[in-house]
Amino acid sequence: MADIALGLCFVLIPLALRWITAWQMGRYSRAALRGDEEYRKLAGELNEIRDAIHGVERRRHQYASRRSHLRGQIEAARTELAALRRPAENRIAA
Repeated sequence: MADIALGLCFVLIPLALRWITAWQMGRYSRAALRGDEEYRKLAGELNEIRDAIHGVERRRHQYASRRSHLRGQIEAARTELAALRRPAENRIAA
């Protein structure tokens, strides 16, 4: 009887250890998959934020360019207005 019990222990203990190991590895695998999914989600959000920042920077550059162009137009208009305000005898006919 002791031989049968010893034989069962030699068979059942490795099987039980193998089952426990497989169960724990499954838990760790699921946790890793959840981490990967969260990483992908965060990476997607980061890409969206970077795209938004790039769009804002592009718009800022466009506005700066327009502002510079408008300043040039304002200066030209001021110069022309100053020329029109001078008395007629000081102006040269074109």
